[in-house]
Amino acid sequence: MIPGTGTHRGAEVRGVLGAVRMIARDELRRRWLALTALGVLLGLVVAMVTGTATLIRRTATAHDRLERASAVPDLQVTSYLRHDPGLADRVAGVPGVSDSWTTVGAVGRIENRASVSYLGLIGDTGGPRELYKPVVVEGRAYDPRSPDEVLLDERAAAWWGFGVGDTITLRLLTQSDYISFDTGFGTPGGPTLNLVVTGLTRTAGENAQQMPVMVTPALAEKLDAVTTVVMLRLEPGPEAMGAATAALRRLGQSLSTDPLAREFPTLQVSRPATDGDARIAATQRVLITGLIVFAAVVGVAGLAASGQAFYRHHALGAGTQHIEAMLGLPTLGRAGARTIAALPAAVVAGTVATAGPLLAGRLEPLGPLAGMEPHPGYAGHTALTCLAAAAGVIATALLAATTAVRAGHRPARLSRARPAGRAARFPGRAGLFPGQSVRFPGRPSAGTGTGTGTGVGVGVGGVGVGVSASPGSGRPVGAVLGRRSSSIRRPISSATHTTRGVVGRRGPLWLWLGTSFALARGQDRPVAARRPPITGTAIGITALIAAATIATSMNRLVDDPHRYGRNADLEVTDARPKIIAQLAEDPRVAAVSMLDVSTATIEIDDQGHALPSPEPEVASGPGDAGPGAIGRGDVAPGEDVTVYALSAKPLPAKPRPAAGTAARTAAGPEVGPDVGWTIFEGARPTRTNQVALGPRTAGHFGLGIGDHLSVATNTGGHAQLQVVGIGVGPVLGGERLGESMLVAPDMLTRIQRTQPMRSALVRAIPETDPATFAATLGTEYEIDTGRAPGEVANLGGMGRLPAMLQTVLAALAVAAAGHAVGTTCRHARRELAILRTLGFTPAQTARIPLVTSCVTTALAVAVAVPLGLLLGRLAWWEIATATGVATSPAVPVSLLVALPPAVILIGLVLAAPPASRAARLLPGALLRRE
Repeated sequence: MIPGTGTHRGAEVRGVLGAVRMIARDELRRRWLALTALGVLLGLVVAMVTGTATLIRRTATAHDRLERASAVPDLQVTSYLRHDPGLADRVAGVPGVSDSWTTVGAVGRIENRASVSYLGLIGDTGGPRELYKPVVVEGRAYDPRSPDEVLLDERAAAWWGFGVGDTITLRLLTQSDYISFDTGFGTPGGPTLNLVVTGLTRTAGENAQQMPVMVTPALAEKLDAVTTVVMLRLEPGPEAMGAATAALRRLGQSLSTDPLAREFPTLQVSRPATDGDARIAATQRVLITGLIVFAAVVGVAGLAASGQAFYRHHALGAGTQHIEAMLGLPTLGRAGARTIAALPAAVVAGTVATAGPLLAGRLEPLGPLAGMEPHPGYAGHTALTCLAAAAGVIATALLAATTAVRAGHRPARLSRARPAGRAARFPGRAGLFPGQSVRFPGRPSAGTGTGTGTGVGVGVGGVGVGVSASPGSGRPVGAVLGRRSSSIRRPISSATHTTRGVVGRRGPLWLWLGTSFALARGQDRPVAARRPPITGTAIGITALIAAATIATSMNRLVDDPHRYGRNADLEVTDARPKIIAQLAEDPRVAAVSMLDVSTATIEIDDQGHALPSPEPEVASGPGDAGPGAIGRGDVAPGEDVTVYALSAKPLPAKPRPAAGTAARTAAGPEVGPDVGWTIFEGARPTRTNQVALGPRTAGHFGLGIGDHLSVATNTGGHAQLQVVGIGVGPVLGGERLGESMLVAPDMLTRIQRTQPMRSALVRAIPETDPATFAATLGTEYEIDTGRAPGEVANLGGMGRLPAMLQTVLAALAVAAAGHAVGTTCRHARRELAILRTLGFTPAQTARIPLVTSCVTTALAVAVAVPLGLLLGRLAWWEIATATGVATSPAVPVSLLVALPPAVILIGLVLAAPPASRAARLLPGALLRRE
């Protein structure tokens, strides 16, 4: 070791550190206000991103948190066999069950409403439990000892118009009334109850839709219950679900069916949590995707803007950094000094960033998921708040360091690019900057006068310009540059490459120059200027078109009930033959279809795939699930699917109500396939061995048009069906939308597991208002006026959110376009100054930014339209698949038509300030600075 070397190096380090501290203090003292403003700007960007992340978290977890808070069971088993008191214990004792709760159910007719309506009641049997605990979100819980206090699900309360403190008058149905629904029972035979609503509740799953009223243990003891409900909590692991469902199937098939309740299965098994989660899956996907896109676009745009602001801040001191470099201060020291000076701004950014999660804690989950928030009100998130503070500090420090390094390199490059001596004082002879040259070769004039002409060749923006003007021509150089000329040629670059020119192009030169700037031609320009300006604008417009495609498809689905299978004006529930005959005779009815619903079993193999035909051998033994089942140990022989059969009721010839003054008499129209079910692909089944599947059923079993599947019959055999269509219909069996199949009526009688329940689908004549017609019939029958399925209702419940997202994306696209035009024109100032020195008029110079902006936005639209439609189609395919409807998207025609002229107009507006600055450009002052 050389003596003194360590001491010398230590002195150097101390000297560098001292210089860094001195520079940092000076930088902070002189420019603290600008640094603070930059810290606030970056803090706002981080606040918006982290605030959106807080909202994403609350929205994405709302259903899961409500599921945990309300203790939704894994399985819910409903039995209508009240004469078997030990059944509940046998259900609770199946394999895989860790906890259970048995309760009772009843049904009452609402007496204090004009229409005929029924509400389901679930009785609290008292005692401690860990299953099914609805969350009270308004009012209070009931007193368990009170015989007239109830809790009401808030969705049912909104539908029927009840609130906290209101009284619901119910006349209870007896068990005989309940099982006679399809044949009619007249006035319910049970007692009349006046129940006071003490609180509104929220519960995950679909159980609250069927039984929205929860009564006290004191009242449950007095109820003439019609069902027994057993709720099961399963052990962890997928094996428990398979074992429990297989055991429940065997138990159900071992029970004898009540002859009076053939339309009900002996054990009706549902999965409340799974079904509820599937119904909100599409809506949750739309909301979360939209919020993620919003956060990503805001984050990228905000960081880009903050980075450029920091770069401009440090570029103002680029000369000082050059001096520091000449004095021996390394790049790390120069950048470190400016990073240290930015630390107070980083603290400001971190403080501002925490406002995002703190304020976002006041926001409820978006759209219909707000109704699944178990804890309404303020909900801050400490971890995200701390993360926002750290992100603000780190992002500010990183941007300050990287932009300081970039700005510190710029002076050295400029000094190396400038020639020395006379060339530096007269740059026109050695080249103003790489890739551009100004030459004054003397050559004979092509004009008519005598004398020597002067030719000028210049490479500007990647366009080679060769012009000549003779003294005798009487025209200035600017006139020659601005006229339609074929003297544009390809010059040789004075620096590192041959500049691409424009040969033989007709038209004003400012048009070609503006186009060249928009395409970012010219490899001699700075890196930031070489990036195509259309990129950011195209990304923004692509996101806008994709969002518009999704929103348009959603609106079309919600506004057109035909697309989700609701193509009748109203539905009469539990339509008896007498009711159907009365509807057929009603002159206001144009068509009546009878829709029967039951359950069928699709036979599957060991991997869960639908069998195209019955297996050759049918085993028996412990795993046999009964007649027609394929015995494979404890594996279920098949999956139960809701099955429908649609048939038209012929209408007799009858007079129609007068339209104006002319009476109409017409025969009842023939009911086509558009009444009852909507077929997306293929055709409706017309033969016994044909079937149409819902989209979810087809996707679950991997079936398409022309495929075959085997269905167990109720006589112990098998029926092989061919898929002839994919479509959806009204949801009458409680299944998810698209999770069903449609067969011919004679096939339904062979494969039905229970006696079908029948509803009448009614279409009114054009002269009759459907709402008035439904209100009239509602005084006699139980009417459903076309309430959308849960999946579609959730999508429709998002309100103005898609439009707001499109507005934000449009604003970001405009901001990206403005930034692109501004950056391009700022980097083109030297070229514009050269053109002015060569004779361009202010008006001609001002046209170049206008052309640049218009070409940028037009090319961005050309790129974004097909890409946006493609992305929108892919996103809608995911949403439609999760919803259970057709996957064909709706094209936002109005947006696509209005977009081209709108972007040209916006481009002109955005280019107006740069064009004005270009017209007022002083080339001498600018080139002297350069």
